Amino acid sequence: MRCHGLGWVLVVLVSSQVWGQTYQWQCQDNGWVLSANEKEIGRWLPETSAALTTEDSVDTIRTGVFRLRRVVRNAGQATLESLRLTLDFVHADSATFLMIPAVTYNGNTWGRGKEPKGFKHDGQWWSFSSYRTPIPGATYSEGSRWAVALWAQTTEDLPVLSCSLMPDGDRTTHRLIWPQEEQPLLYSGRDRYAPGTRGELKLKPGESLTLTGILVVDRVQAGHRAIETFLAEAWKQGWEQHGRGKEMAAQPEELWNLGVQYARSSLWAEESMFRGFSIGLLPHDDGWAQRDGWKYEIGWCGQNASLANSLLLDYLETRNDESLQKGLACLDCWAAHCVLPNGLFRTHFDSVLTERTSGELLDACNLGTAALNYFEAFELAKKCGEQRPQYRALALGICRFMASNQEPSGRYGKAWSPDGACPYRDGTVGAFLIAPMLEAHRALPGERFLDSARRAFAFYYEEFERLGCTSGGALDTWCIDKESAIPLLRAALELHEVTGQAEYLKAAEHVSWYLSTWLWHYSARYPEASDFARYGFDTFGGTSVSTQHHHLDPYALMWVADWLDLAERTGDPIWKQKAIAIWYNAIQLVSDGSLEIHGRTRPAGSQNEGYLHAAWSGRPGTVNDWLVAWPGALRLETLRRLEDWDALR
Repeated sequence: MRCHGLGWVLVVLVSSQVWGQTYQWQCQDNGWVLSANEKEIGRWLPETSAALTTEDSVDTIRTGVFRLRRVVRNAGQATLESLRLTLDFVHADSATFLMIPAVTYNGNTWGRGKEPKGFKHDGQWWSFSSYRTPIPGATYSEGSRWAVALWAQTTEDLPVLSCSLMPDGDRTTHRLIWPQEEQPLLYSGRDRYAPGTRGELKLKPGESLTLTGILVVDRVQAGHRAIETFLAEAWKQGWEQHGRGKEMAAQPEELWNLGVQYARSSLWAEESMFRGFSIGLLPHDDGWAQRDGWKYEIGWCGQNASLANSLLLDYLETRNDESLQKGLACLDCWAAHCVLPNGLFRTHFDSVLTERTSGELLDACNLGTAALNYFEAFELAKKCGEQRPQYRALALGICRFMASNQEPSGRYGKAWSPDGACPYRDGTVGAFLIAPMLEAHRALPGERFLDSARRAFAFYYEEFERLGCTSGGALDTWCIDKESAIPLLRAALELHEVTGQAEYLKAAEHVSWYLSTWLWHYSARYPEASDFARYGFDTFGGTSVSTQHHHLDPYALMWVADWLDLAERTGDPIWKQKAIAIWYNAIQLVSDGSLEIHGRTRPAGSQNEGYLHAAWSGRPGTVNDWLVAWPGALRLETLRRLEDWDALR
């Protein structure tokens, strides 16, 4: 349905029904008004520039999903310089919850970081490049009755844009902006800012541009579940356009061998009594060298326990004695030197080597990872013909400490000092301890591990539903992030398996939709001079780290197996599609030993950590040179968890 220019009123559309509501569009002097049962939801504002002629149209894609198309034309005799075009939909209600996926969750009020807070800075609305958003320029708001989402359909002429979300009293404006801008400041690095930027857009006489937005409306639902409606639509469009029919960069068998080679050859380290894996390689002279500081970690970035378990499994598959000896040596080393009398576990071996005690903290992410992997290591060692009862004892010690240290509310904590004091309780990161607690229940069902796990899940899940986000899992930041939601997903699936209660499966789906707000639903186009274009990196299936740290990485490998599991349990194919998209994204630029990036040949099995999709410490579309341990470890762990690798093909 079309509306040319301004100055007249026409009822043009009555759409289908949802939730007993009938959507209606009216083209009026002050824009297109969207109503339900004669009550206004919001309006699409007209273009106000007198120098342009416009033609606006609304098409119904399906119930509650609309395409807003605006054609702007320069009908004058002179070139129009420095154009700034907007497509605004004003949600006619006070906002109760606001989100720009992967950028801001209700204004980023949680945390100590200096990422963009609120929706204004010094009285000026924030605007963010679509490079920062997993759906181009996506914004979302909830009012008292309706939830509204708006994003753009990019074109070859306009491959990148920006967005703003502007809550103002009893209305909230969703804005798409051409050309790309980042105002009033550019968030250029962790807690760092640069002057704002704005691109150039010109329109010669007779030329036209087409601006297209997708608008999705739904009734507000408890726990911010209305996000599922717009995310499902965005994924449907993204999968059809960018995801279906892709080919894997390498087959699982090749990736397994490369991962094992990188662990055994490039990451293996021996220092004093330490036997294990370096946290990663950095450029050194004409080659690469292991990082020389803060370098040995049980989980998170270092992933010593997971790498060791993969070597044990490699031995079972190949009978390669080097894999067995190095896997056991690593696990034995940590078990011999890092267990504390109270059951806690020292998560960084650097502190052991330097005999550091002051200020040492043992975080929930590393502790949970240690316990979970040592339960697995106990079983793998037995299959290898090796008895290691200390592995299970170590894992049970961590779980017993946490069960005794748990607050009445169910909360565990974020980090502990070696003497057992907990200075930090805040954040969802404590949920990393739930899955190992369930493994402890399987090992010793007579103890109260299951009760502890259920109380912890209830606490963290209620907080997630209330806030609409999770926090504290990305250990180099203190903010809202994706990583802290991963253990909630794993815990929900494990609790569903242990208890059989359907509520946990529903919770797993709900957490998965939140994780989807960090997942790239499209293949962004970058300039030919960028690393992304030069080396062929595709953003589809990537995930951003946190609101404080804007870059893509493959950490979503941690939940690929969980989403394949979720797809099987629910029968919903969307989770398998997303799992495959993550896998395909995460195996890009894994070196076969001949890959050269930035003039350096990368060791076999290595992969860099960061893909700088936004203007982050440089220009958008940059690949870094930090060949960290964890991507390879998590690729191996994903394959370790899957009985059939064909699920990824």
